[in-house]
Amino acid sequence: MYDVIVLGAGPAGNIAAHRLSDDGHSVAVLDWRRDLGDKLCTGIVGRECVERYPPDRAHILREAQSASVIAPSGKSHRIAKDEPQAYIIDRVAFVASLARRASDAGAHYRVGEKVTGIQFSKTSVDVRTTSRSGEKKYTARVAIIASGFSSPLLRMAGLANGGRADHMLGCQAQVVAHHLENTEIYLGETIAPGSFGWLVPVSGSAALLGLVSRQKLNGHMGAFLSTLQQKGKIGTVIKPPKQWGIPLKALPRTFRNGAVVVGDAAGFAKPTTGGGIYYALMSGEIAAEVIHEAFVANDFSTRKLRKYEARWEAVFGRELRIGYYARLLYEALDDDQVERLLNRFVSAQIEHEFLSSSEFSFDWHSSSILKAISHRELGKIIRSFGPMVAPLLLRLNGSKSG
Repeated sequence: MYDVIVLGAGPAGNIAAHRLSDDGHSVAVLDWRRDLGDKLCTGIVGRECVERYPPDRAHILREAQSASVIAPSGKSHRIAKDEPQAYIIDRVAFVASLARRASDAGAHYRVGEKVTGIQFSKTSVDVRTTSRSGEKKYTARVAIIASGFSSPLLRMAGLANGGRADHMLGCQAQVVAHHLENTEIYLGETIAPGSFGWLVPVSGSAALLGLVSRQKLNGHMGAFLSTLQQKGKIGTVIKPPKQWGIPLKALPRTFRNGAVVVGDAAGFAKPTTGGGIYYALMSGEIAAEVIHEAFVANDFSTRKLRKYEARWEAVFGRELRIGYYARLLYEALDDDQVERLLNRFVSAQIEHEFLSSSEFSFDWHSSSILKAISHRELGKIIRSFGPMVAPLLLRLNGSKSG
């Protein structure tokens, strides 16, 4: 019998396994994948994330202190700061390194095993798996569900949302892009309805081309790829496009007696950009802290594990809510409105006002969002867009103290 079973060896599961193993607990980590960390992701993380959870230097592919935003009209705007604000990392290598650190701390990894059932009692949790070697059963005092977005394990644990969770669909390919100096963000309905596309340099002449949207992607990726090829921006496709789901809202409940849910499985991703690595790591760390306290108190009840939800809510719950309403606001705009707002933002005075502010952060968006809607010029432009945005502005203004 283990103290803790971690279901999923992504960023959240690995950091939780590491912290709990360091605290002296016996931990088993189960994952159906054999290549840990092999998940679609752009691999962009902010400076704060890198400082708090340092990757190996070899896993940092590029530093990013500037980006070009291409408006729906095709006009390009370069936004830059004097020092790096984000880092493009090798996600597969980074996640695998987190697993190695957890393993070195004592965690037992069982890869290639698919969970087929979870059963809770008052004193333990049983997890059944199947693999090439047959069926197995693992028992622990508590489980951490870290199995990714829309995981069937949530239903097994009685924590499913009840329906299809609000989400975006991402699509990404790896391409050749010679002379690409910085990340490019593409806006416009023809690129990604209500959202954006990207071209991110990774290493050598390789780059990641992708887009994300809450609406159905009916040929958008193919058109985006073809357009950039015709313009000579990109060359051949190294890896063809693949799709994945990105959560937009946290689960209504991320705990129960004997279990907590972390990372994408819990719905922890930035609704503005879809990035989820930093929130995943923080949620895994918070889960480990609460579970360690549960062992000290010998109490794995719903009442005790409720503290997990209270703590992540205090750290980034407000970011999730404000980011969600900001996304809905952006989705309500047409291309002309996006163009008008962007043109005003990149004026020298306003851009400096935002980028030089201590509130500006790649990792935390809520302060900049609230500053924008209350700004004397930007707020006026947004309000002029009429009744479609009015209720969303009310929601955002109501989130200032929440």
